[in-house]
Amino acid sequence: MEQRRSSQSFKRKELVGKLNPICLRAFKAAADTAKLRGNPYVELVHFIEQLVLSERSDVQLILADAGVDASRLTADMTRAVDKLPYGATSIEEFSDHIFHAIQEAWGLAGLEFSVEEVRSAHILLACLKTPVLEGLLSKISGEFDKIDAQA
Repeated sequence: MEQRRSSQSFKRKELVGKLNPICLRAFKAAADTAKLRGNPYVELVHFIEQLVLSERSDVQLILADAGVDASRLTADMTRAVDKLPYGATSIEEFSDHIFHAIQEAWGLAGLEFSVEEVRSAHILLACLKTPVLEGLLSKISGEFDKIDAQA
């Protein structure tokens, strides 16, 4: 069991190392936000929320281009975070969904865009193109449904 956890941690660190500076700041801010709110886990919604709030991120451009209502999206994300368990004094773990999103984004970045760094657009598009992650985004906010992942 310890060997599995150790190799999983390495893989996760390797994935996080693929993030560009904006995404890395959002990743760290997601953990800080979860901790401040007393959430025991850092969930995909924490990470996506921080990407949406990141200044000069690709996600902001995509949302604007798709006609996403920023106020509604913000309110929906707040409601989604409010539904999470709270009362923890420390972070127990990052959700596997976050690392699934980063892994899919890394594949997308390399295969479709021929770049090595994962940008926020890659993460959002990977989520929209991966059924389980797309389902989570839809649960967070219907505003994500306005984005055409094929465009």
